[in-house]
Amino acid sequence: MNHSLYISQKFFSLWGKYTVENEAGQTVYTVQGEPSLTRRQKVYDDAGSQVGELHKVLFSWLARFEIDMDGRSVGTIQQKFGFRPKLELDYFGWRVQGDIWGWNYDVCNAQGQVIAQIRKEIWHLTDHYAIHFNDLKEGLPLLLLALAIDCIHDAQAAVSSSS
Repeated sequence: MNHSLYISQKFFSLWGKYTVENEAGQTVYTVQGEPSLTRRQKVYDDAGSQVGELHKVLFSWLARFEIDMDGRSVGTIQQKFGFRPKLELDYFGWRVQGDIWGWNYDVCNAQGQVIAQIRKEIWHLTDHYAIHFNDLKEGLPLLLLALAIDCIHDAQAAVSSSS
């Protein structure tokens, strides 16, 4: 994989704030959560312009997120019920395989080719994730996918802890 994005959550962030750096250590995106009835995160480029957003669908039995890029809807990601939680993607024909809840998974295109690897990095005080990929234009969509999966993971953890 030729390119990487590194997501690092701020330690004291009430609604979720992340910086996203490239392999050279330059901040390329900032992610800011917003207080709302539905979980909402907005992604800003290095110039401060909003380039993406994800938000939880309010009336959905299991976690479902809609993803927008440049002001238009590009897909949805939804948790599916089963013995092992699964995800259903309507997002560029992609699918995920591997340990989604352990943050060690691959993203495959419609032809089944691995286009990205997403991994959780350990040894940090806050959550850190790495996205490794080849096609530079897929960086933002992969970032939005990883953020949506993180939101679904958090929703699943909240349900499990309240049981």
